Amino acid sequence: MYWYLLAIFSAFFEAIYYTLIKKLVKKEDLQVLAGGIFLSGSVILFISSFVSGLPVIGGQFYSSIIVTGILNTFAVALYFRTLKTTDISLSLPMLSFSPLFLIATSFLILGEFPSYVGMGGIVLIVSGSYVINMSTDHKGLLYPIQQILSNKGVLDMLGVAFIFSIAANYNKIAVLNSDPMLSSAGIFLITAVPFLIYSKTGRRKLVGSYKKLWKWILTTGIVLSLTAVFINAAMTLEIVPYVVSMKRLAVLFAVIFGGVVFREKNIGRRLLGTLIMLAGAIIIILN
Repeated sequence: MYWYLLAIFSAFFEAIYYTLIKKLVKKEDLQVLAGGIFLSGSVILFISSFVSGLPVIGGQFYSSIIVTGILNTFAVALYFRTLKTTDISLSLPMLSFSPLFLIATSFLILGEFPSYVGMGGIVLIVSGSYVINMSTDHKGLLYPIQQILSNKGVLDMLGVAFIFSIAANYNKIAVLNSDPMLSSAGIFLITAVPFLIYSKTGRRKLVGSYKKLWKWILTTGIVLSLTAVFINAAMTLEIVPYVVSMKRLAVLFAVIFGGVVFREKNIGRRLLGTLIMLAGAIIIILN
C-alpha cells in the first residue's frame, strides 16, 4: 500500500479520536481517561503483536520508546486539558504547525529533509489549516494569530504540535527497531503509567469510573491504535515531515464531521481552507 494512503487512514482515525476525547473530557477526569485509553491501546497492540509474531528488536528500541512515551505524556496532558476548555475548531488546527517544526527536528534527529517542492506542499497544508481556523469566527486575517497569543488553550495546542514534532522522530526510530504495532504498544504503556499513578481519583472511585466508561475507553483505545499503526507503517516508507503533513489532514476530516455529523454551520466558508490543504497533499504525493 502507498505510504500516503496509510497516512490518510491515520488522519481519518485521528479526527475520530479527538472527537471522542472532546466528548469524554467534558464530564470525566482527565487522568482517568488518559490512563485508561492509552493502557487499553497498549494491551490491544501487545496482543496483536504477539498474534502476528513478535519482531526482532533493535538496539535503539527501548531508549526510543522511553523518550517518545515521556514526550507523549506531556503532550497528552496538554491536549486533554485544552479539549476540555477550548473549542476543537480553534485548537485542533494548531497541530498543523507540527510539519513546519518537523522540517528542523527531523533534519537534526534523523537527517531527513524535504525537497523544495515538498516544503511547498507542507506550507500549503499549514496555510489551509490557518484559513479554516480564520473562517471559524470571521474576525479577520490576523484572528488565528491573535488566538494563539491570547487563548491559553490554543497556545497549549501549539506547544503540543512542537512536542509532537520531536516525538515523531523518536517514534520512527522505535518503529524501525521493531514494527508498527510493538513500538506503539510500548510507547502507549509508558504514556499510560504516569496518568494511572498520579490520578487524584481514589481506588474505589477509579474502579467505578472504569466500569462506567469501559466501552468508551475501549472504543477510543481501538481508534488510537489504528491511528498509530497506520502512521507508523507510513513512516517506514517515507520521511517523517511528509508523513506527518498528510496526517494533519485530520483537520480536513474534522471539518467534514462538523458538517455531516454535527450539522455545524458555515461549512461552505471553510471549503477554501480544505481545498488548500488538499492541494498541499497532492503536491507532496506527486513530489
